[in-house]
Amino acid sequence: MPPHEPATHSTTHKDTMTDTPKPHLPLLTDDELETRGWPTDSGELVRLFGQAPDVFKRWNEWYRPLIADGAVSSRLKEICRLRVAQLNDCAV
Repeated sequence: MPPHEPATHSTTHKDTMTDTPKPHLPLLTDDELETRGWPTDSGELVRLFGQAPDVFKRWNEWYRPLIADGAVSSRLKEICRLRVAQLNDCAV
């Protein structure tokens, strides 16, 4: 993954279907990640959720059980996710 570069565009962008301006949340920079004690090789999801750490914490509490081993292994869950994406013509 290329290093994160701070956004240099406006804080809104237009939805091409409706021309309605949509808010743009800047991603955290490497310095901001380091301040929070998070790795600088974090993906965009972490950089975005980092703007609201409490929301990120609660989202992780909800999401982690979905990907962790349980009654169904995490490997099988991922295979199922990939198959669903394939059936829906999503880029995999």
